[in-house]
Amino acid sequence: MKKCFSCMLVMGLIFLLAACNTKEQATSSNSTNPVQEENQVEYELLFQLDSIPPEVGTSISIVQDEKLYTTWADIFGFESIPPIDFETEEVLFVTGYSDGCGREIEKIEKDGDTLVITLNYPENIREKDIACTDIALDNTYVVKMKKSNTTKGKLIDINRTTYEEDSTVQEKLQ
Repeated sequence: MKKCFSCMLVMGLIFLLAACNTKEQATSSNSTNPVQEENQVEYELLFQLDSIPPEVGTSISIVQDEKLYTTWADIFGFESIPPIDFETEEVLFVTGYSDGCGREIEKIEKDGDTLVITLNYPENIREKDIACTDIALDNTYVVKMKKSNTTKGKLIDINRTTYEEDSTVQEKLQ
């Protein structure tokens, strides 16, 4: 009987420690996630193009006007123009260059008044040892997102460089 009581006591302590450890892990992960999620910007990638019109160059531009959006769509040669509700949404145009492995948007975050766009290799090659020898390939990302109220942009290519500038916030076509 004493042996059985000791076993039950040990099992009870193990259960109690496991429960406390699980609760502690849940509490610590919940305390950090809301801050990260708060900075995340939900977006929809409308186009990823392999060209940059000469009149645009490398840039981060936020378009907040339908006429201007239509003008940009003409400049970039969109076959069809996805609808945007400019009351609540805006369109982000990001242009830049990458090596032969290409890039994709990994995440978009808001840091104060700065929109931070992080580019990375495509997921299927991130962990592989591949030589990307082609250089200066054109990339354009066209993104639909909720209005961000940002005035600056920062483009991070985690495999190469950081490009930072005041975003061109284009509200109205002049």
